[in-house]
Amino acid sequence: MKKQSLSGTLEEQCAFLYDIAVEKMAQGNYTGAYYALKDIVKHAPDFRDAAALLNDAKKRKAEQRLLLIFAILGSVLAVLLGTMLQFSNDGWFIILLLIGGIIGYAVGNFINSFRQGTYA
Repeated sequence: MKKQSLSGTLEEQCAFLYDIAVEKMAQGNYTGAYYALKDIVKHAPDFRDAAALLNDAKKRKAEQRLLLIFAILGSVLAVLLGTMLQFSNDGWFIILLLIGGIIGYAVGNFINSFRQGTYA
């Protein structure tokens, strides 16, 4: 996909990117919002609350990455456990994969809650 160039004044371009970023944040697409906001802050650092929203997108993007890493790690450990227990049916490995991912995601959420001070 070719990168689209924007036309209009800097204010209009920033407003367009800002609207995209807010929409992406609402959809949970923090990576997309991060890049749109990064462009805004690069060219107009004082535009609305773009800098604060960029920090929020960066934080939420890191939280998503942590949850994904824990879910993958949980799945890998569950499959490793199934291998050590010498399960012979692939169906069990699929079940272990799913259960491990869910448990890993839950552990990641638990750790995130401490990082955010929810349980402090």
